[in-house]
Amino acid sequence: MKDDTLPRFAYIETQLYWGGGITAGELAQAFSLTRQTAQGVIDRYRRLHPQSMEYCLTRKRHLARMGFEPHYLRKGTGEFLDYLRGEAMIAQYRDIGEDWSSLSLHDADRLLHPRLRREPMHIMLSALRTQRAVTIEYQSKLRVMTRDFSPNHLIFADNRYHIRGYCHVTQKFRDFVLSRIVRAEPSAEDWFSSHDDGEWNQIIELRFEPNPQLLEDARQALLWDHPLDRNGYWRITCRKALAYYLKRQLLSQDSQYGCPRWIESS
Repeated sequence: MKDDTLPRFAYIETQLYWGGGITAGELAQAFSLTRQTAQGVIDRYRRLHPQSMEYCLTRKRHLARMGFEPHYLRKGTGEFLDYLRGEAMIAQYRDIGEDWSSLSLHDADRLLHPRLRREPMHIMLSALRTQRAVTIEYQSKLRVMTRDFSPNHLIFADNRYHIRGYCHVTQKFRDFVLSRIVRAEPSAEDWFSSHDDGEWNQIIELRFEPNPQLLEDARQALLWDHPLDRNGYWRITCRKALAYYLKRQLLSQDSQYGCPRWIESS
């Protein structure tokens, strides 16, 4: 099989398993192919895996058959979310150059990810993609809550995934931990966009400096990782809604030093 065929087959299966099916036009756009070439890729995939998909005349797209099992993907929900995270990173980084995908990289943090259940995640991600509200059951620290919720943004923080959106019960924009969503189903409520989410739309600057309680060697190690500006600050520009996660990580007690490594400057 040609090297360029595997990514195309994986994309087809991603659309079948997680999306709403695929058309030759969508495949052509994703890989800068002619429509004829894209249709040839789809036809070849169907010949190799005749039980995987079928063409729906009503929707004019190829859909997954009942009991679809991918051949070129891992099925885990966490793996799919990591794929989305990776695609977002690539979009910010990639330029014309060498492909580093074969570089040996071992992400220890992924071993600590909480368990994610596919069914509620599938419904939640579909609602995020199609801009529709959902009804969720959410395991809070004290009890299971039922909420109508309009998902707006995926967030990765504290080594786990969150979904930010509008809670129709509290009438506020909130973050929910994805792994704690017990159940999800489509809601009759109208979807609410993040247009009025002030904390999401406001860009702020955070300023941090090494904690003066640290030993000099520890301070120098921090400065090696995060050089300060000429005023002695490490500046981070972010959405206000994300500042909570950054502060919690940077200002928390460090077990090695017995104090936070950073302090916030006003």
